[in-house]
Amino acid sequence: MARKLGILALLPLFAAAAFAGVYFSYYRGGYDEPAPGQIPYHQITSPSVASGGFVDSPTAQVRRGLLLVDALHRNAFSENELVTLSTRVANRGYDVEFIGAFDYFERDGRLPQLEEKLRRADSLAVIVPQAPYSDAEAALVERFVRKGGKLLLVSDPTRQEHINTLAERFGLSFQPDYLYNMKEYDLNFQNIIIREFQPHELTSGVDAITLYTAGSIRSSGPGLAFPDSNTRSSLVDTTEGLHPIAWGDRRNVLAIADFTFLIPPHNSLLDNDRLVSNIADYLTSSEREYELADFPHFYEVGPEAGLDILLGEASLWDIGVEMKNGLAAYGMSARIRGTEDLSRDTVFLGLYDDALPMSRYLQAAGVRIDDTLGTPFAPDLDLEGTSVTVLDQNQDRHVLVVLADTSETLAGAAARLLVGEFRGDLVSDFVGVSK
Repeated sequence: MARKLGILALLPLFAAAAFAGVYFSYYRGGYDEPAPGQIPYHQITSPSVASGGFVDSPTAQVRRGLLLVDALHRNAFSENELVTLSTRVANRGYDVEFIGAFDYFERDGRLPQLEEKLRRADSLAVIVPQAPYSDAEAALVERFVRKGGKLLLVSDPTRQEHINTLAERFGLSFQPDYLYNMKEYDLNFQNIIIREFQPHELTSGVDAITLYTAGSIRSSGPGLAFPDSNTRSSLVDTTEGLHPIAWGDRRNVLAIADFTFLIPPHNSLLDNDRLVSNIADYLTSSEREYELADFPHFYEVGPEAGLDILLGEASLWDIGVEMKNGLAAYGMSARIRGTEDLSRDTVFLGLYDDALPMSRYLQAAGVRIDDTLGTPFAPDLDLEGTSVTVLDQNQDRHVLVVLADTSETLAGAAARLLVGEFRGDLVSDFVGVSK
């Protein structure tokens, strides 16, 4: 019995010795992973789809503008991913501003930011918003579009988003699907190739593009890109009436159900690059209209643009200087002049007795000044302690007329303009009255 116990006690030692013999006979050292190669994205090519070889050649813009990019709604992308499009927009003379800096904002905190930024924007890009748009926010964007502002809506099936909370305002519905093609594709059946387009400046020079995990859009407007008969939707059996790129219910709303084709290196394949440049042209050709509430953003920024400040009388010089300095804070160059130049934007500051030179602008706005002050949609007022502000837009020129009963009241009206308090005085889109 003792002998058996002794043998059992030695078994672990024999096992350890056997393991050590095998280990040192066959082990030849560990595996050290090689350092990853650093390949610039522009050197990466697809084995199945070649680059279109397009070189962007932007034309000079007649006027500067601003593309506003939504980053208020926890948008599921980064600035680096949009670098190709934003660079080309900038090369066309537009500024590009990301509103919100991708931080988290409560709904009540988003609305005033969006409202203020849209006053001076020409175009707005909304890309994969993860937080839904509120009714008030969607109404702001809808008003912006009605005034001629351009809107770009971009979704992507691979990223969570709530873009339809805004898109539905414009007759658009991004579908919860992805498009695929089992016959012709780039490496993966979800990477579809599009070869048929609606003729338009946006598709000019575009013969074929490749989209990566593209979704589909139902729209009350026409489609711009048409999948072939072999392309299917993961949601339905047919792609009839579905488009990866489409117009909204008006031609200043563009919807795209794929974000990846904008990102390097995917933007360089086939005619993707040309399409990106065409989108940049589209976003920088806005002809939005302005209202008095948008002051001072209907005036152009920069010393080369400039505007004139006219005074009804010399005693108002100090008020003119305050207006000049206030506009300079917005980047606008103004000069005080004695006569009106009908080719330049203008601010006129005067008393009611000085109104005659501006009478044509007042009449066009429905403003009457005699024993009382008469304005649209408001009862007549005694002149004492009042001021009136009128915006006239005609022949690519903006004329702002500010009149008051005394120089003290006029100074207060000018100050209210510069700090934005005047918006509570509006009686129409182009007339404000303070009492």
